[in-house]
Amino acid sequence: KENELAYTGGDKNIQEAMQPTIIEKNGMKIGFLGFSDVGPDYMKATETESGVLLASNPDFDKIIRNAKKQVDYLVISFHFGEEYQTRHNQRQENLAHKAIDAGAKIVIGSHPHVIQDTEVYNNGYIAYSLGNFIFDQYFSTATMQGMFLQIKLSPDGSMTAQKNIIKLNKAFQPESITRGK
Repeated sequence: KENELAYTGGDKNIQEAMQPTIIEKNGMKIGFLGFSDVGPDYMKATETESGVLLASNPDFDKIIRNAKKQVDYLVISFHFGEEYQTRHNQRQENLAHKAIDAGAKIVIGSHPHVIQDTEVYNNGYIAYSLGNFIFDQYFSTATMQGMFLQIKLSPDGSMTAQKNIIKLNKAFQPESITRGK
């Protein structure tokens, strides 16, 4: 906050963590919320302690609906899935679908360290895992790349998505981008 860097998914308490980060661009309000579904529960934000917003929160749907009321587009990021699996699992699908049904337009996943599949669901876009962007996992081709997703939002509610692949160099930095459709 002190350096004016936008963030989402955690804060000094649960009330703060549940508030979306909102960016206004081209007359549109775009909100961001983040949830974790992987890791120990002791990381969760509480009434009195800082932490992250967990996907297992019993108010999951309500948190998303409340955030959606404040914005034109809502983006949900999830820390979820199984490491090194190139296809999403049922838990990821359930959470992503539930988020879109509650008001999200875009769901972006991370944690598997490899690119996973994408899906259009109920007029929403889901990228289950973007893979690695800058990370030192040189043991496979799949962990040395990531998806650079470009999504164009329009005031009329439409959007387009382009999936680009980033390949990392030996210093684990993005080296090349292969443009996708």
